[in-house]
Amino acid sequence: MFRIDIDNINGKTETLYVYGEQSILTELEAHNVLLNHSCRQGHCGACILTLLAGDVEHQACLVDVSPGEILACQARPATDIKIGLRGF
Repeated sequence: MFRIDIDNINGKTETLYVYGEQSILTELEAHNVLLNHSCRQGHCGACILTLLAGDVEHQACLVDVSPGEILACQARPATDIKIGLRGF
């Protein structure tokens, strides 16, 4: 089981516990944390998050992400992670 700390939800950090079997986007949605997204295939870039700590397994995608960024639809936690929501 992995811990996901999400920075900047209403000015605080929220902690979720997940098995890491699904994408971070799917895991967040299962815990009622909604992110902007469009394609779920790594093509649009709408679900980019900032990876503040930890490691993820990231599948290949068409969107270029900067160092320290991940696509929530294409990444799964490999360790406990801390993420930040962009635009907040």
